[in-house]
Parts: sequence; C-alpha cells; structure tokens
Amino acid sequence: MAIQDPPYNLVAFERRSTEEYIDWSRRWIRITYDVLAKNASLYVWLGADQNDGFQPLADFMVMMRQEPFASRSFITMRNQRGYGTQKNWMAVRQELLYYTKGCPAFKIEAEYTDIPKILRGYYKEVKSVVTENLERSKSHTIRAGNVWVDIQQVFYRMEENVSGCYAQKPLKSVERIVRASSNKNDAIVDLFAHSGSTLLAAEILGRRCFSADVDPVFCEITIRRLEHYRRTGRLGWQNGHPFENEMPEPFQSANGEAPLPSRMPSPQPTLFG
Repeated sequence: MAIQDPPYNLVAFERRSTEEYIDWSRRWIRITYDVLAKNASLYVWLGADQNDGFQPLADFMVMMRQEPFASRSFITMRNQRGYGTQKNWMAVRQELLYYTKGCPAFKIEAEYTDIPKILRGYYKEVKSVVTENLERSKSHTIRAGNVWVDIQQVFYRMEENVSGCYAQKPLKSVERIVRASSNKNDAIVDLFAHSGSTLLAAEILGRRCFSADVDPVFCEITIRRLEHYRRTGRLGWQNGHPFENEMPEPFQSANGEAPLPSRMPSPQPTLFG
C-alpha cells in the first residue's frame, strides 16, 4: 500500500500554479502506481483552500480520473482546533482520499472506533424475532465511516508531537489506515516522510516502510523519531524537539512549543550509519 502526504501546493518550498502542482502530482502518482503490487491501496492526504477555488483538492480529484486507480472513498478527519475566521465557516477538516489498484482486501474491523454505540430504538425482524440495533451489532462501538471525529489533532502537549512539523498526522489515523489495508510484513510506500508518522506506525504494527523526503531536515527528523521510539518507547517529543543536543535551549513560541527553522543543516543520518 501507499500513504502519501504531499505538501499542499508547496513544491521544494516554492509556491506553484495549480497547473504546475497537478503536473508534479501526476508524476509521483504514476511512480506510486508502478511500485505497488497488482492489488494495493493508495491513501492521499490533501488540502482544499476554501478561499481559492478549493485547490488543489478539486483539481487533484479530477486528475485522478485519468489515472488507473479506482476511487473508493473521500474521508474527512476533523481537526479540533481549526482555523478561526470572522467572515467564514471555521475550517476544521482534513481531507483523505482512498483509491485502489486491483482488488485489495479491506479489513472492516480496523474501522471501529472507541466511541460507544449508544443509538437505540432501531428495530428489525430477524428470523421472526424482533431485535434492537444493539442486539444485532457485532461491536459495542461505532464505525468511523468516512467522517473521523475520534482522532485528536496533534499539538505540542501530546507525547507524539514533533516540533516544526506543522502538517504532522496523528498516529491513530495512520494506524487505522495501515490496519484496514495491509497485513503484517507488507510494504508501505511513503514519498513524503515529514514527521515520520507512517514509518513509526509501520514499526509499531509490524510492516515494512520505504519512506523518503526531499528535505534532509525531515529525513533526519524521521530517522531520529524512529530511533527515539526504539530507545525510549516514546512516540515523539512532548515539550521538546528532535534536535535537543544541537539546540539545547531553543526559542519558545507563545504556545510553549519549540519551533524548528524551516531549513537547518542536518548531520549524517544516525539510523543507517
């Protein structure tokens, strides 16, 4: 399977036109298709600028109609904090597109949340016996469906927080995807490592992950996060950051988080020598 979290219209840290962004996206989509097995899943995190024609999400979805992947679901993950505005609806959603190549399996048990199933009163006759909704259910919890409201957005007070990675995806969301669309020892392709959430989820769930990033800083962050987990069992750096040895007393922002520069010299990766 592949889990891709590309920058939202930022290619090599430069703003590009929507046409240029889609052309770039088409190239990595085709690379992804070529490396996947004949039956595989593709998940793409993407954004929609509601003040600029909902790009690049709308354009990306149209582009994907020309690619050999089959569309399966349009998932929305709710961000608790959102982006406040006085002249528009507050944006609290994160889009996730689900596509398939061939006929991959989907493990429905991975979709169940930890939210208790409380809906009562829906009755149905089964084999001449009138049953209530909870009696027919296979689970005491609800299914996440394609609107995820049970996942906490990552922020600086959480253990899994990685300072400087402002597009960091919650581990719970990545673990849900991995459980639903892969088996143990399967390979996961991730071309945009960023904070390393996909790599860490693969480590925890017994999958192999081939991850990359164009920025050596994010490559180093990803390596250090995996090493940090293997050494301490911790998922990130709550109230800290991956470069504490190099920057022992970082500047503190207003919310208490220790931000990293967008680019900084990176030492040689430590995981692979």
